[in-house]
Amino acid sequence: MGFCHKCGKKLAEDAFFCPNCGTRTRKGEEAGVPSAADDLKDAFSKMGQEMEKAFTIAAKEMQKAFKTAGENIRKSTVKETIVCSACGEKSETNATFCHSCGKKLKE
Repeated sequence: MGFCHKCGKKLAEDAFFCPNCGTRTRKGEEAGVPSAADDLKDAFSKMGQEMEKAFTIAAKEMQKAFKTAGENIRKSTVKETIVCSACGEKSETNATFCHSCGKKLKE
C-alpha cells in the first residue's frame, strides 16, 4: 500500500487514481492511464483546431461578402446617362424629361 503524493491518503496497490483527491498515482502514470486533465486538454486542443477551421471559412466568406458589397455600392453610385435627342444634354437614365429643355426622353 502506498500514499498519494498530493494529499497523503493511503492508496490501494492497484489504484490508478487517489480516491480522495483524484490525482493520478505513479502506477496510473506508468500504465499510461489518461487523467481527466489529459482528456480535457485533448478536448480543448481538438476544439481549438475546429474553431480555427471555422474562423478560416468565416474569414473567406466575409471577404467575399465585402467584395460583393463594394461592387454593389460602386454600381449603385455610377450614374448612367441618356442623351436628349432635342438638345444633346445628358440626363440620368431614370429621368422621364430632359432637365435642360423639358423634352420627354423616353417614348
